[in-house]
Amino acid sequence: MTFTHASHERNPKHHSLTVVVEGVNSGAGNLGVLLFSDPKGWPEDWSVALKDVVVPARSGSETVTIPDLPEGEYAVAVGHDANVNRRVDKNWFGKPTEQWGMSNNPHATLRPPSFDRAKFLLDRDLEIHIKLQ
Repeated sequence: MTFTHASHERNPKHHSLTVVVEGVNSGAGNLGVLLFSDPKGWPEDWSVALKDVVVPARSGSETVTIPDLPEGEYAVAVGHDANVNRRVDKNWFGKPTEQWGMSNNPHATLRPPSFDRAKFLLDRDLEIHIKLQ
């Protein structure tokens, strides 16, 4: 006779993340919202982001909801890709020439703020506000 052990392990809880992007300076191009669950590729490599959501830009504010995310730590980077080339353009000093922002709205100096400065815990449905710079 063979006994099988029934697993009583539950699936982790899933939640929605609502990202309110504030201060969009024009309706040109797109807003790219990148969701990362670890520092790999942070903050610009959309090819390794956990989620990559692109919506048409609207002057003022835009809301993007990402459903069905497991509990955990995440960080969000947003770029206003006004010329639709799938990146935030920079000048020759490396300073962005298109608007950008991150979760927790960290202040940037000469390089992008770290994943750790932008991360947050998603343990319930959550709304965050990101102010574009």
